[in-house]
Amino acid sequence: MKKYLILIFVALAAVFQSCDNNDDLWDAIDDLKSRVQALETQVDALNGNIEALQKLYGGATISKVETSDGKYLITLTNGETIELVQGSEAEAVIPIVSINDKGEWQVSTDNGATFTSLGVKAVAEDGTTPRFRIDEATGYWQVSYDGGTSFENVKDTKGQPVKAIGSGTVTDKFFEEVKVDGGDLYIRLLGGEELRIPIVSDFFCRIVTPTEGVQTFDAGATKRFVVEIRGVEQVKLSAPEGWSARLTDAVDERAELIVTAPAAVTRATADTSKDVAIEAFAAGGLSTVAKIQVESTGTAPVAPTVAVTNSATVEPTQSALTFDVAPSANADGWKYLCLKSTEAAPDAARVLAEGTAGAGTGVTVRNLEANTAYTIYVVAYAGDLTSEVASVQNTTAAAPVTAETDYYQDYQDGKDIALGDLTINKTVYPEAQLLKPSELTAAIITAGGLIFVDNSDAADLSFTISGASINMGDIVLIGRYPERAQATISGPELRCKYNAAFKNLHIAASGNYNLFTTTNATYDPTLHVEDCTVDAAYNVVYDSHNTQNFKSVYFGNSIVKMTVANKPFYSTKAKDAHMQQLIRLDNNVFYAETPLQNYLINCGDRSQAFQTTRLQVEVTNNTIYNIYQPNIMIRAYVLAGLTVTKNVGYYTGVTAKNYLTGVYDTAGFTADKAEVTYNYLYTAPVSDTNFWSAKHTGSYTPANNQMGDGVESSVLFDGCGEGVFPGRRFGGEDGCRSDLRHEGVVQGGVIPACRNEKLRPAFSQAGVFFVEPKRRISRSSLSESSCRRRA
Repeated sequence: MKKYLILIFVALAAVFQSCDNNDDLWDAIDDLKSRVQALETQVDALNGNIEALQKLYGGATISKVETSDGKYLITLTNGETIELVQGSEAEAVIPIVSINDKGEWQVSTDNGATFTSLGVKAVAEDGTTPRFRIDEATGYWQVSYDGGTSFENVKDTKGQPVKAIGSGTVTDKFFEEVKVDGGDLYIRLLGGEELRIPIVSDFFCRIVTPTEGVQTFDAGATKRFVVEIRGVEQVKLSAPEGWSARLTDAVDERAELIVTAPAAVTRATADTSKDVAIEAFAAGGLSTVAKIQVESTGTAPVAPTVAVTNSATVEPTQSALTFDVAPSANADGWKYLCLKSTEAAPDAARVLAEGTAGAGTGVTVRNLEANTAYTIYVVAYAGDLTSEVASVQNTTAAAPVTAETDYYQDYQDGKDIALGDLTINKTVYPEAQLLKPSELTAAIITAGGLIFVDNSDAADLSFTISGASINMGDIVLIGRYPERAQATISGPELRCKYNAAFKNLHIAASGNYNLFTTTNATYDPTLHVEDCTVDAAYNVVYDSHNTQNFKSVYFGNSIVKMTVANKPFYSTKAKDAHMQQLIRLDNNVFYAETPLQNYLINCGDRSQAFQTTRLQVEVTNNTIYNIYQPNIMIRAYVLAGLTVTKNVGYYTGVTAKNYLTGVYDTAGFTADKAEVTYNYLYTAPVSDTNFWSAKHTGSYTPANNQMGDGVESSVLFDGCGEGVFPGRRFGGEDGCRSDLRHEGVVQGGVIPACRNEKLRPAFSQAGVFFVEPKRRISRSSLSESSCRRRA
């Protein structure tokens, strides 16, 4: 007994003494494992290439080839995808696998110098797919012929196992060459074998399955699968015993494969084959096989179920709602309809017929209306069985409240501000001032520049310029907030020494002065006025210099009050109007509190001294109230062109039998230069048939103008160019002229309520609707001079 104990202690001592040597051994093993693991990518590529090559040798046809990073992604005509990797480098011996002339797999472990048959066929019904690996314990290459269940060592020509870890770098060049050659995929193996497979983009037959793997059926259940199909002339279907399969006709390259399981599983129907296959044939002898694997549970089918809830993670937007959908495990798919909650709920048949196929466990329905309740209806299906209709309601988000317009902030944000044909921005005006009305001075007006007038303080909305006149610099004045009461600039004559522009302001003459005048003997300025309220004692615009004149005048979307007879809105003193080009009045209201004899535009009389040969006059979409012409309301000696269209006038208690428009030069002003159309004048009947004449002689009388009491009219224009109040028959009977409506005059209603206490009774008695301008005008003297914009 003592002898055995001594031997045990000696053995233990020997073990402890050899610990250092064992550490070296474990380090070597770990190093081998790490090097083997580093080759996993090459091993995967090798096995992938073998599988791909076997399918290609087996007669597969190709519909598409894509290349990326040395890899070839090949889509077969049956919908399968395979991948070929052409080459890589590693410090290893990589077997070269090929197919010999007997159709057997062969392998070379000496870089292609010699090949050894593996003794198994590559193709045909008994073809085998070898699978390679590297044994981590030994570093030897091993091969499996049973799908990876068992492995054996790969032998070289001498019958010796082959180590994967070599001493040098070996190129894993599985193929000698792979390329797309015309309409073929060309492959040349290292063993010299060549393979050429046609790429047929217009031929495929592939089954689209909702889930991967074996498709499970209850006993007697039927399921439908989408088949994408193109270029197929004939098909042949096969299925396991007891199963049935049929293919519907293709519509838009899509057909349905309808598969039905046996009503019950018996010994006769317990077929080990699980393939339902479609063999498709094309012209030229091409064919492909698309198949799925099926399996019956043998149990009676159960109808699927589905639940739908509002998304737990995605909030509603103005135009979209997101829902979570939970179909049961036996559902083949589901469809949905999303309807406004005010609509009748659909049944399951309608959802399946009209609904949209869903995918996964959720759906986002888009292109919905804001702040509107919707209900989604969902039905799941499994073969011919369907679920009950599941539903849930949700409401889209409301549209955000539009922020108040702030012209100064728009400018600071780099946006454009339109003012007639001008564009106001930081590029054109790099600097701007923001001033309250009380901070304005005559010196600032004289200096000019871009000035935003802050009308945020209702207690600070006025600025008065003292004296009889002021010479303005090159200036742009813009009221900051268009939705608030306008700031008022009261003053004497505003002399436009240079260009001047005004927007969203109330401009009032403080004395008996012309409002806007020329004054520079060497400069012809431009004048732009938009979205303004204007009170003038004399002429609103006057070319007061003998030789200079406004190059162009634009008034748009403004309200102009006229108070003195025979003081026109526009008049000129400059007979030699060498630079005069355009007077454009668009979408304005011109009015007097009581009927006032006046011109609208007077740029010359029968004297040939007024040479306005370059001047274009455009008067469109204006409302003219209580202003009547003493002779001609819009007149000149000669013009380059005259457009007077879609204007409405109203006055009573006075007689006017002369012309609305007139040009005295009967020779130089031809008919093609005038358009006087679609105007309406409400007054006592006028007997002069030449009222609408374009020329003083009464010639060139245009059509489609109307006048007189009781004549149908479409509108009074609102000065905003956007909408007009649908027509009334003046005299009380509703009606609207179809010809005016056809011309685009009637575009939609606006509020006709006039806030001017003095104007409203006259309008209501006559049955005339005076429609409000587009902007808001609100100030202390509003009730005496103007109409306020609707909110």
